[in-house]
Amino acid sequence: MINLFKYFRNRKVGLALGSGGAKGISHISVIEYLESLNIPIHMIAGSSAGAVVGAVYCCGTLKEFKEALLHLEWNDMISLFDPVFPRSGLIEGAKALKFMKQFIPDSVTIDELPIPLSIIATDLYSGMPVVFRSGNLLQAIRASGSIPGIFVPVTYENKVLVDGGISKPLPIDVVKNMGAGYTIAVNLHPTVSNKRIRKLIRTMSKHDTVEEKQVRLEIAKSLSNIRHYELFSTIADKKWFRSVEKWLGRESPKAEKLPNIFEIISQSVDIMEYTNTMLVLKYQKPTVLIQPDLLDLNTLDFFRASDALTGGFQACEKVRGKIIRKIRYWV
Repeated sequence: MINLFKYFRNRKVGLALGSGGAKGISHISVIEYLESLNIPIHMIAGSSAGAVVGAVYCCGTLKEFKEALLHLEWNDMISLFDPVFPRSGLIEGAKALKFMKQFIPDSVTIDELPIPLSIIATDLYSGMPVVFRSGNLLQAIRASGSIPGIFVPVTYENKVLVDGGISKPLPIDVVKNMGAGYTIAVNLHPTVSNKRIRKLIRTMSKHDTVEEKQVRLEIAKSLSNIRHYELFSTIADKKWFRSVEKWLGRESPKAEKLPNIFEIISQSVDIMEYTNTMLVLKYQKPTVLIQPDLLDLNTLDFFRASDALTGGFQACEKVRGKIIRKIRYWV
């Protein structure tokens, strides 16, 4: 029987790819999964890691990008870091950008891509999201992925831009405004550890409004039964931390008793992005929500591509029925 209703509906599918550092590699599996179901992707909005994967997909080099990540070792990843005197960040980002040029030509602009793409960064001083729909593609993803404290920010039109996940970790509204009739959102911050929940509750101030307190309590309640995760850094993380400490002239035998600077920054950003994502999902409901379980992946664990890809595939399998029923049937 022919479904006449679908011919009178907006059948464009929009993909909202969330921020999350190395967790963002799971976006690749999501895109491949949708392709396997013959679901078209008409437009993409990406924040931070989501912007990177979305840009590579729109350039038609996703397969090559995936292969490069699967062969990336710890030493290879470290070679992409270019430490600078830490005035605005620890890493310049030029080497990482050079790596991306293998998959995104230097001259490509956002508005000439075959698939409409929006890239989100954050204005450091106003706190407002900056949405790129035109301009140089590499510069836009460099701005979108500027994790505060780790990567040096990007200056653009008298603005200082940092990670898009700070202001808009899951750009559902952006892809809807692009004209999507059906939205598939990939949330890389579905949970936080119990330790983080306790810290979140402790931050509740007597000066918070009733609504702010309620949101915090809902976050804690929804995650009260999640399993514990090991959140300590890997041996490789500690080696990198020691080298940075030595470089800064602050090496100390007691340093490893505390979380290293990358852990502190990335976990702080994760908590903030999680809280913001909860608010986004409260008011912006996607047609289908995909949530990879990748809490044990640290922000800079790009050498663990296989784990991230597996997590993305498993998350898609969990909502396969919804994808078919709510998306594929109608498009």
